Amino acid sequence: MEENRTPLPPPEKHVYTLPEKLALAFAFALGIIVCWIWFGENSDYLTHELRRFIPVYALFWGVYAAGFCLFNRDRAKHPASLFLLAAAALLFLRYGVYRQAETSLLNLLVIPLILMLHAVDVAFDVPACREGQYIALYLRGWFGAPFLCIGRFFGAIAALFPRGKADEKTKAVRIGILAALPIAAVAALLLIRADAAMSYYLSRFLDGLSFGDTLTRLIFTCIIAVVFYSFYYAMTWKKPRISDAPYPKPLEGLTAATVLTVLLALYGVFAAFQFSYLTGLAGLPEELTYSEYAVQGFGELCAVAGINFTVFALLQAFTKEHKALRPMLLALLAATALLLVSALYRLILYIDAYGLTFKRILSLWFMGFLLIALGLFAGKLYRPKLKLIRTLAMALVLWYLALSAINIDAVIAKSVLAEAAKTGTLRESDANYLRYQLSADAKKVLLESPMKEEIYYDVDIEDLP
Repeated sequence: MEENRTPLPPPEKHVYTLPEKLALAFAFALGIIVCWIWFGENSDYLTHELRRFIPVYALFWGVYAAGFCLFNRDRAKHPASLFLLAAAALLFLRYGVYRQAETSLLNLLVIPLILMLHAVDVAFDVPACREGQYIALYLRGWFGAPFLCIGRFFGAIAALFPRGKADEKTKAVRIGILAALPIAAVAALLLIRADAAMSYYLSRFLDGLSFGDTLTRLIFTCIIAVVFYSFYYAMTWKKPRISDAPYPKPLEGLTAATVLTVLLALYGVFAAFQFSYLTGLAGLPEELTYSEYAVQGFGELCAVAGINFTVFALLQAFTKEHKALRPMLLALLAATALLLVSALYRLILYIDAYGLTFKRILSLWFMGFLLIALGLFAGKLYRPKLKLIRTLAMALVLWYLALSAINIDAVIAKSVLAEAAKTGTLRESDANYLRYQLSADAKKVLLESPMKEEIYYDVDIEDLP
């Protein structure tokens, strides 16, 4: 017996708005910048001169940010969002002031990281009780949003052309053609490169036209456009719903107290060793110098501090109310402070023995941020509504701007020269380091030094540029 089934209504057709169509222009503009300017005919700056590449890099991210702010213009006006945009702009401006190599390369990575943070901050308003979602949303921005709405790209392309009253078969053919074009283009390029005879006769037929290069650029222009259109769409018009309900609290207070008791006992033993060795009450083992003791374990101590921060966040978020929870969490932060002070003291010992380098300055900077984080975690205990993860991210960006404002190579040069002044001589290895390893940012310090003759021992200083 045949059952009576009510047919399902057809899915509602999506009507593309003007901003959704306009996003195509920004997406294709980004593809053109990458494929025709970034990797254009004169792209030798990618391997020869970073400063020539920066204007192209700035143009790319400037066009991206302009489009994103246009499509999210209401929330893009918030102070935090404007701060993050300004931070990215200041890092670009730094290229016009300093030439320190490591920071210049690092900023190429930091700038998109900040802009992704900006995108998440603009797109989502996460309540303090669910702030762990910031991490998931940030990862979604990198690994989900560029691919979740690829179909919308082809729909927006189709929406640009008036279609009249086409039947279902005609519509299906049009969609098939749009979907097949990029696939066929990639397949054609691979076939041309795979078959030498086909490539040869095709190149002769086109009479010298660089078909392969042009086709490659067109293909990658379309790929970049698809990815960035999907990102725009997923972060603007197809955002996931953010729950405002607090996290469930499955952990009993006694469970959390047990975890914290074990950790605090371990840190108590560690504190006894630190007090004995670092105050001189007990000497180090004979085969271990203070410089070796200083450098050994610095990364491990910072990692343990990170574990403590994670434990703090998880226990505070998922543990039921208990009168002992806050005091024990505060004790955990105090133990973390001990770890950080020990790591900082070790680092200072090492710097005192060997002077400053970029890595040691970066380590000092990172220690400073961990101390800032420690204060924010303590504040979270007494202000539960504090959006800790978001505030930490903003503090990290601000602290990185402070690092970027420093003339790092000049600081390193002063440190090396100060060590040389203590002994009265500049070692040849240090002279070569100052002369060849540091950028032009340190030149003023070197030329003003009483040891400039030892640094430029085989060059007439008057002839220096």
